[in-house]
Amino acid sequence: MAAPKPFASSETEAPREFFKKQLAGEVPVSFPTAKRLFEKAAELMAIRPWQFLEDQDLILLKSPLSDETCYCSVMGALGQVFSLHAYVGGESYLYFRKMAAGEPISIGEFYGSLRGVYVEFVGLSQLTPPDRELARVFGHPLKRGLKAPIFRAMRPGYQPWYLTEDEGNVLAECLEAVIALCESIARNGARDYWNQPDVYPFLAPTQRGQERLGYDIEMRKITAPLATTPAPARLDQNRIEQIRRRNYPIRGAFEAEHFYAGGTVGKRDERKAIVRLALVADADSGLVFPPEAGMPERATSEMLATAVLSAIETARFLPREVRISHLQWEACLESLARELGFAVRMVKRLPAAEEAKESLLAAMGDPGPLIA
Repeated sequence: MAAPKPFASSETEAPREFFKKQLAGEVPVSFPTAKRLFEKAAELMAIRPWQFLEDQDLILLKSPLSDETCYCSVMGALGQVFSLHAYVGGESYLYFRKMAAGEPISIGEFYGSLRGVYVEFVGLSQLTPPDRELARVFGHPLKRGLKAPIFRAMRPGYQPWYLTEDEGNVLAECLEAVIALCESIARNGARDYWNQPDVYPFLAPTQRGQERLGYDIEMRKITAPLATTPAPARLDQNRIEQIRRRNYPIRGAFEAEHFYAGGTVGKRDERKAIVRLALVADADSGLVFPPEAGMPERATSEMLATAVLSAIETARFLPREVRISHLQWEACLESLARELGFAVRMVKRLPAAEEAKESLLAAMGDPGPLIA
């Protein structure tokens, strides 16, 4: 796999921005940032870090946009996918740990949870027209057998999409830090960087004025963060009052679930959202009520509360309890449970909801867990 040799086109001869059509309403990648990305990607390809790094050999640095940590993972040791993924923030690290441990993770859960940026080196058939334009501007030969870099951002609830200017700067910083550590390893060896569980090298840039001199490397032990508790739902008080006035009987139990599916929603040149559903089923009869769909930005608590309200209105009775299988969902339904007087109970399995979920996923073509 030959490394590309990009040339530095002048800004007067090349587009001032890249991915503008695909990033309507956002700041597209500028020429200087795209040039920096392409040059650093070429350096990384020339180094071939996958020949001496495993994907679990994380390299850490502070995000240039916040106090969050970027967790950089090089993939390619198996000879299939060649990339640098930077997972941003504690929740993304938590899901990286789950993947590394081989825990079952669905495609929807994967796309619904990870936040970060990456560069991947792919064959020409995998390049989109915007990718080809970027490669052309920076002089990458589009020849059979060569690989070219593509740059993408991961946002919770969306498929990977083209980088904005800020996301491009984050990826460029990650590329530079990983390249610096790889060069240090070439000179001095790995120095036991990854011999202790959950301890990784953290790179902090050293500068003199605006000039970057290099990086200080310190070892940091990382503890996986606790899963965040969703905020309580904002309740539709009008619907709640109507349910109270109808004086529904109280009986039975509902099962409530929230999940991502593998399907997507979005137009041709816009970021594609992963289909996301809140589902309620009657625990005794197995009857499934109409699911509640939501875009990635919609609060999980609101989706679950709305799905339960719709189920009550459809069934015309109040459940004695709503059963959940994830502790996080208890916080989502707590306020609605107080308003309507039902209990929320944690159980190991939700047979009716799980059967309905599997049927929906099969109908939507979801292939199941990424890792069995």
